[in-house]
Amino acid sequence: MTVGVQWVGATRAADASQAAYFRGVLADQREETMSELARSHTRLRDRMTGEQVVGLRAMARMRIDVRELEAKKRELDRLIAALDRRFSALWSQQG
Repeated sequence: MTVGVQWVGATRAADASQAAYFRGVLADQREETMSELARSHTRLRDRMTGEQVVGLRAMARMRIDVRELEAKKRELDRLIAALDRRFSALWSQQG
């Protein structure tokens, strides 16, 4: 095996290792986002069913918060899926 081939193999292994770490960070962020989203949905539902009285501006803000969290979740899902597509073969080879 030549030095160039060894270098490429080491680089791929390092890339896969960094990707696995980053995927873990993204998965943690996704879990936090899901928890925040569940709380926001509950607060919004409580306000809409009349259990708590709030103004229109506060209601609109809650809806915006829910939409932003949903967008954040979609982006995290997209990033995780991209890492999975790119590195799943290397991860399965590494064990």
